[in-house]
Amino acid sequence: MDWHNRGVCVLFGDGCAAVVLEATDKVEGLLGEKLGCDSDARNTLVVKGMGGRYVNQGRPYGETSWIFEGPEIFKRAVLGMSGACADVLAAQGYKVDDVDVVIPHQANLRIMDAVAKRVGAPAERMFVNVHKYGNMSAATVAVALVEAIEEGRVKPNSLLLLPGFGAGLTYCAHLVRWGERTTPIGTTEVDLPPSDRTALEIVQGYLTKAG
Repeated sequence: MDWHNRGVCVLFGDGCAAVVLEATDKVEGLLGEKLGCDSDARNTLVVKGMGGRYVNQGRPYGETSWIFEGPEIFKRAVLGMSGACADVLAAQGYKVDDVDVVIPHQANLRIMDAVAKRVGAPAERMFVNVHKYGNMSAATVAVALVEAIEEGRVKPNSLLLLPGFGAGLTYCAHLVRWGERTTPIGTTEVDLPPSDRTALEIVQGYLTKAG
């Protein structure tokens, strides 16, 4: 992350998530998905210095700079995610009124509100945690799903709509029928150590070392 580029450094957070899938004879789990790519606008969101295109191109790998055209990305993200939601619902024979919780990619609140409006989902059905972590990119939906379960928003047999968006420009939506269990199988004893510095103080420390 380029901490001198306020066009992106104030937007993105760091996180990771994983989902474990297993076979079932029940009509639950992943019911359907829609995946697409708006490649005409791929140059509006580029991290230079990352990916195979920069190997042996005279640029140190990992030395990054960003192209982030916010207004165009906003428009494409809203159209991509809302369109994917409509397609996956129609393909599986559901309407948005059947959806219990919408757990979108946590890009920013304006994008999520616009997607919900275009899809026709009321704001109270949308789960939001972007204010806690920022945009964690591909991790946002899975992390939000966990927190929605922990907060009791996901009930047994809930129908979930999970739209996402990213570089490429790629978009998707997954339709998930949650199962019976909404409590964890177990817990971990691992815990993060406490920090005596704010996030801004930590970043400023990195910038001082880099300078």
